[in-house]
Amino acid sequence: MGCMRTAGSLLIALLLAGLAAAQQGGIDVKIYRLFITIPDSGQAIRGQTWVSFERRVPGDSVLTLDLVGMTVDSVAVLHIDQGRTSYRQFTYDNRVLRIPLPAGSPALSVLIWYHGTPQDGLIIGPNAHGHRVAFADNWPERARFWVPTVDQPRDKAKVWIRVETPAGWRVVANGAPNRISGDGREWEELHSIPVYTMVIGAGEFTVAKHRPVINGRDTIPIEVWTYPEDSAFADSVPFRRATEIVEVMQRLIGPFPYENLKHVESSTKFGGMENSSAIFYAEKPYVERKMGEGVVRHETAHQWFGDAVTPRDWPHLWLSEGFATYFDGVIGAALDGDTVLANAMRANADAYFRSDVTDRPIVDSGYAADPIKLLNANSYPKGAWVLHMLRGAIGDSAFFRGLRTYYRTYRDSTATSEDFQRVIEKEARANLGWFFRQWLHQPGYPQLDVTWRYDAGVRRVQVGITQRQKPEWGLFRLPVLTLEFRGANGATLRRDVAVTGPGRETSARFDVPFAPTEVRVDPDGKLLLRVTAIVRR
Repeated sequence: MGCMRTAGSLLIALLLAGLAAAQQGGIDVKIYRLFITIPDSGQAIRGQTWVSFERRVPGDSVLTLDLVGMTVDSVAVLHIDQGRTSYRQFTYDNRVLRIPLPAGSPALSVLIWYHGTPQDGLIIGPNAHGHRVAFADNWPERARFWVPTVDQPRDKAKVWIRVETPAGWRVVANGAPNRISGDGREWEELHSIPVYTMVIGAGEFTVAKHRPVINGRDTIPIEVWTYPEDSAFADSVPFRRATEIVEVMQRLIGPFPYENLKHVESSTKFGGMENSSAIFYAEKPYVERKMGEGVVRHETAHQWFGDAVTPRDWPHLWLSEGFATYFDGVIGAALDGDTVLANAMRANADAYFRSDVTDRPIVDSGYAADPIKLLNANSYPKGAWVLHMLRGAIGDSAFFRGLRTYYRTYRDSTATSEDFQRVIEKEARANLGWFFRQWLHQPGYPQLDVTWRYDAGVRRVQVGITQRQKPEWGLFRLPVLTLEFRGANGATLRRDVAVTGPGRETSARFDVPFAPTEVRVDPDGKLLLRVTAIVRR
């Protein structure tokens, strides 16, 4: 305990020196400052966490923090204005830490000393090559297993982290190394980020520096952190174009949101985890030499959408995962041609059609208490299709203008699907309530039966379209559905029909100067739909 108190006194001194930043805090948390000690053996850690916050309601008398399975040694309230510390009584039920607060200022800070063995969230042990490492893996609400926080996506905060490790280890975390400490163990992220992306990584790494991205006067350092055994593969295959990927997103959306970007080989249980400025990738694809660039594009896109602009609540997860899925294809198209996006969207459609969530909507409050279940084909491929269809509906100019405005408006904050809709409607100068309602809040997708008959006497085609999807999915409005008529001699003619209801049946007539032998529906794959039958009568 004495050693912890000594470290805590040093931390208090540093924090008092950083009063201007600390005083921004709250039960709306503004700053976390973490001091973590990783042992030479075993998994038990020691930690001190400073939480600076503001009370949303002046009368709030208790700070409630998520913390699971640890031992809380003591809690102090730091009286910044008086330069002193008072130790407080607290209650802790092994899941929630409750700290009574003094009356007075709405801006307060507390310091928690604790220790224990994390049950989850902080992985300590051998990596794929048998070397001891430590990695945080917080998504969705697993930071609470190793650090006391308000472990919800809606409460973003800045973070300062210091990690004490065994000799010879390197430490990586969010933001940039603290230049004052100069030992590489202290990191600081100056932008507010969600708790689920606040991470540490520690072990033996090889670090490769990539060509910096120049954005006006800003230089964005990019680094690749790998286990020494995998460094040559990482630089030559998945991260070969790490800089170009960032450049595409900056050009399409806006400035990179953080001080730098680190790509880190790690023990995350996910294929990739978009931790703000420090993306963690699963080690297995490195070791098997199977890791490709797609996951790098996806996780890099998250730095803009998911990290800088964070879904306020879990049911809006598509604002993170759908966006990153779509921009994987968009970035690929910018680098290698439009067929990359076209192929990606076909694969996304197939994945969604095969999934077991077509009976559920994208914005799904039924899974709010279990966000792991939202890692599904609604949040990823169908979410990507919502963006792709929105782009087709309003055009590239309004689409990217809207995305840039959305990013600029909600950067370092949180947003809902309704916030995104309002921005897009303003930029497109259109009421798109029908679009967002059917694609985000209805389950399923259109399933179309198409019948057609050619009248050679008047050279006209009569087309009938019936929506055959489940009644509980509802009807879908398709303002522009393209039909392509193809003749025996290779002649083609395209015409658009509006499927707008109110019933399941739509009919249309088109003058066609040749006898069609085939009719194709949505030939360019612009809509998420299935044609269940095309029948010539």
